[in-house]
Amino acid sequence: MNYLGIDIGGSKTLIAIFDSAGKIIAEQKFTTNQDYNVFIRDLEKNVADLSTNTNIACSVAVPGLISRDTGVAHALGNISWKEKPIRDDLSKVIGDIPVIIENDARLGGLAEAGAVAGEYKKVLYLTISTGIGGAVIEDGKIVEALQDMEVGQMPLLYEGKSQTWESFASGKAITKIYGKQAAEIKDENQWQEIGERIGYGVAVCCSEMQPEVIIFGGGAGQFADKFAGSVNNYLDSHLSPLIRKPKALLGPKYGDKSVIYGCFVLLKQHGLVK
Repeated sequence: MNYLGIDIGGSKTLIAIFDSAGKIIAEQKFTTNQDYNVFIRDLEKNVADLSTNTNIACSVAVPGLISRDTGVAHALGNISWKEKPIRDDLSKVIGDIPVIIENDARLGGLAEAGAVAGEYKKVLYLTISTGIGGAVIEDGKIVEALQDMEVGQMPLLYEGKSQTWESFASGKAITKIYGKQAAEIKDENQWQEIGERIGYGVAVCCSEMQPEVIIFGGGAGQFADKFAGSVNNYLDSHLSPLIRKPKALLGPKYGDKSVIYGCFVLLKQHGLVK
């Protein structure tokens, strides 16, 4: 028996098929069309091309505000869809199997928190990609009170004006500022500046959430080893002694596939893996 994971991204959508042990046995990517109806048709075709016809449940990662009860995506950060019944529409095209949806950052957090479960109970996962998203995972579960948080939209006073955190620290912002993507940046001084930009929001997250560890993911988060030292220095300089600093700032175990592995974790938590 196999299980389907779908990670809907602002530019690409990843489909993966898992076996019952959580190993990816097949995967496929396609461009995420901004036209929702075209996207659904593209998804149907790609699932059909990839499918082994033995999938018994599906988990879908959605980059925005969702209703877990109705399966509706209310608004997405980098895709123009609004009030779309993603769960029900996907059910129609992938077959008569259970479908559950969750925010993509929360799913990335589930996977990465599982990787450090023996060391840390309370994990803050921050995805630094096109935007900035986050999840708080405690004892292996998404903290319900924070399941709809949007840390990237925090208004912060930066360079003399109120700006959202992701407007000056996300992967998209990094590309705009330095004229290259994170993977292309080699200059240590630039990485120090990037770490300071990320540190602005991390300090607020530490003040409010008190995580034991912070794990960075997403396109720019893959390079945590290049900016974590700068973030750590920022926290040393700006956090009140009343606030516990995280014990560690880490990069992701699952690289750019944290979210898709989180899809399988969610299926297990819902009792859908046999």
